[in-house]
Amino acid sequence: MRYTPETDRLEISPGLLAHDLNYQTGWHSVFYDVAPSPDGECVYASTWCPNPRLMRIWPNEGEWPRVEDLGPATQLRDTSFPIDMYRDHCGGLTFGGDGNLYYVASRWRDSKYNPTPESRKQNEGVVWRLDPQTLKREEVARLEHPTGMAHYVSRGAVDHNGDLFFGHVGNHPSGIFRVSMPADRKRRNAHLPIRMWG
Repeated sequence: MRYTPETDRLEISPGLLAHDLNYQTGWHSVFYDVAPSPDGECVYASTWCPNPRLMRIWPNEGEWPRVEDLGPATQLRDTSFPIDMYRDHCGGLTFGGDGNLYYVASRWRDSKYNPTPESRKQNEGVVWRLDPQTLKREEVARLEHPTGMAHYVSRGAVDHNGDLFFGHVGNHPSGIFRVSMPADRKRRNAHLPIRMWG
């Protein structure tokens, strides 16, 4: 929806946010996290709904922004069974100094889609890197909490040295993960807002 000052009206877009077609109508999807691209041409977003999706939104293309569906953010699963959004979650979108999008997606033990060993925790927080040019995704790290879970990241940020920070909720107390980036992926003295959304 958008507010148009000239008409003093709320308007509803003709299209819906990206959503799973098997069991959702799109009215169940809402933005959970958003990160603007470094060039300011588009924004990347994740939804807060079961089977969250990534999307890229081009606000200046046409009468309404163009929404590009980049697909599911979390692992494959049997969508005929319900799952809660605490387990099936994606957040922490932020751009690193290397110009790539980083985010955290949950992963959980599943005999068919993720048969992880018993030595690892039932739920994991996986740090992903997405190349905006190719849209290729690559797993780059797993967040580890000494006693609790690390899969529900709400927000991400990058500091002026190019290191990533992910705000985590679910454990008591909530906390922050710091991910030190390799030197070739840092951008020193970056003068960017640490966070523009949420």
